[in-house]
Amino acid sequence: MALPQNAIKTITLEGVVKNNATHEFVPVVLHRMTAPLNLVPSCYDPRPDQSPPWVKTLLESVPERPPSRLPPPGTSQLHGHLARFRGDGRAGIVFELDNVQLDGATADPVSVPRLVVKIARPNRLASLAREAWFYDEMECLQGSAIARCYGWFEMQLSPGQTVPAWKAHPTEDPHWHDYVLEVDETYGTIHPDQLARSARRDVLSVLLLEQLGPTMPLGPLPESARTDITSLYEDISHLGISAAEDVRWHNILQAPQYEPCLPSLPSPFTNRVHSWRKINFELPVKTNLTPWQLSLSYKAHLRTMFEEAEDEGTEDPWP
Repeated sequence: MALPQNAIKTITLEGVVKNNATHEFVPVVLHRMTAPLNLVPSCYDPRPDQSPPWVKTLLESVPERPPSRLPPPGTSQLHGHLARFRGDGRAGIVFELDNVQLDGATADPVSVPRLVVKIARPNRLASLAREAWFYDEMECLQGSAIARCYGWFEMQLSPGQTVPAWKAHPTEDPHWHDYVLEVDETYGTIHPDQLARSARRDVLSVLLLEQLGPTMPLGPLPESARTDITSLYEDISHLGISAAEDVRWHNILQAPQYEPCLPSLPSPFTNRVHSWRKINFELPVKTNLTPWQLSLSYKAHLRTMFEEAEDEGTEDPWP
């Protein structure tokens, strides 16, 4: 059976944290975190919808989170070693894990896919917590339109401990505050946990994710691939989630093709089995816009992305 996304209670990582005195890596244990349901405020538009019913743009309320279909949380411990660098962005740095071992699993054998860890930058703890919330919100799309997420884990660094990845893959704004707080403040109240998190620089925070394939290639893309990628965003729109402002080619990865990997699941909304996945969810907003209205916005941004990716060829159109 497939490893449930909530089966792991702790992860022990090697090759991530160094002791400054000995200059040696030390194994560290991170514990599963749970994002409060109210961590991310909803963007509720109270305006009366004057459109005809067939082009209705607003729902009466923000869609509720679909019920979880996962079993009760497990107590397994995962051990892994930091391996190949996969990429980085605003909020995090992604590495493959190797030498993965799972202890305390159920009596039945479980299938564990290849895994990656997304390590939050020291000034982006609130961003990673926000992304963890959206993975919980979109549990029904994990393995279909988005990657499977096996949890959000944290630990407080001891004095004299450092994370070399932070220095090896620096951000352009190491002293800036976490700007996702501005997003939440626009639509509601910033959660106090997020305010506290934005002031910390001594926490190692990671997401444990299913390893995906390479990014969407630049250059001409077959119409079938364009249709499939567009459908990813249509799936997300069914949950009332707006992520149009973050449509980028490097946020779209191929579904896993390696062995062993878990099979792609059909979309709960369209029954389509996708060949692609959407990643990076620090900036989306939960809204009461209808799927129809959200899809319109997505399609406009995707059309621009496809055109610019084709025009630029092998050059990154979003440096």
